[in-house]
Amino acid sequence: MKQSVYMTWAKHHAGAKYNLANSGILGCESGELTFTLNDVMLNGPNHEGFAPLKEAIARRYGVNADNVVISQGTSMANFLTMATLLERDDEVLIEQPAYDPFLAAASYLGANVKRVVRRFENGYQLDLNELKNLISTRTKLIVLSNPHNPSGVNINTETLAQVGDLAATVGASVLVDEVYRDILFEDAEPVALHLGDHFITTSSLTKAYGLSGLRCGWILCEPELAERMRRMNDLFGAVGSMPSDSLALAAFRQLDSLLERTRTIMEPNQYLIRNFLQAHEEFLDYVLPKHSMTVFPRLKHFDDSEPLHNLLRRYETSIVPGKFFEDARHFRLGFAVKTADVETGLGFLSNTLHQLHEQ
Repeated sequence: MKQSVYMTWAKHHAGAKYNLANSGILGCESGELTFTLNDVMLNGPNHEGFAPLKEAIARRYGVNADNVVISQGTSMANFLTMATLLERDDEVLIEQPAYDPFLAAASYLGANVKRVVRRFENGYQLDLNELKNLISTRTKLIVLSNPHNPSGVNINTETLAQVGDLAATVGASVLVDEVYRDILFEDAEPVALHLGDHFITTSSLTKAYGLSGLRCGWILCEPELAERMRRMNDLFGAVGSMPSDSLALAAFRQLDSLLERTRTIMEPNQYLIRNFLQAHEEFLDYVLPKHSMTVFPRLKHFDDSEPLHNLLRRYETSIVPGKFFEDARHFRLGFAVKTADVETGLGFLSNTLHQLHEQ
């Protein structure tokens, strides 16, 4: 099987000391999650998903436990959704630029992929008229990330509701990957499932909470579809890891404090990023959301960010070249690591931008 673009990118930036390619909050260390041995279960009843964990997820997001499907991270949640809903040659509309596993999953399943462009010139918001022209009676699924990966831009509830109205006219579902939703803090609107049963929400404890190692992801959808997804999951893993599920349950009891940790890391870093982008407007165009862990600047004077990336490697600093998000002129800049590392990495990025323009 062909290696995914995502795996190629992961190898591309592995080992950088100043990781400005990172797309999630700095990983938690053991001492930052309080638990005892009583919180760790080696075995237990989780063939339908660990019930206490499903209930904790449901309470957190204002749904019922029968709306919740446990998965191995958000990418698996997205794959389970597509595998359950799509047959070969079904039409799926996927945003562009997009997180590559969206495209890889749809391609693997044999779907007919059409693209809904989120344009830089439109602040990466959806063009509902374009979506209306693209959707057809063959459309089974619309796939979005919200906030958007790579730009960090959020689609408001009113716009999402209009997407849902368009989908309903042809009987399509709307998959919204909300793995970044919680970093909106008090500005976060209700999860998309609250807009109607044709919406499906996916997320995990990874991006906003620094708990990637637990592989705790979930799907929120209407109960009948949730049951179909659990049956689909039987084909892949049958049961999850009880130590991971039980530790994830302990994490849900501490999500508010973990989210405050995220805020503490992000606020000074967002200040650094805002100042950096404003200071480099001769080189870069950008859209900077109020809350974000990533931004997707565009080079003003070059058509490809790969040379910038290659020069940065000399300084043990990484960015994600735009080719991994279908637009070589851009690059994804992440800033959810230690503030000192962000500051140093941005210094190297500034020097490298100047070097490029002096060549």
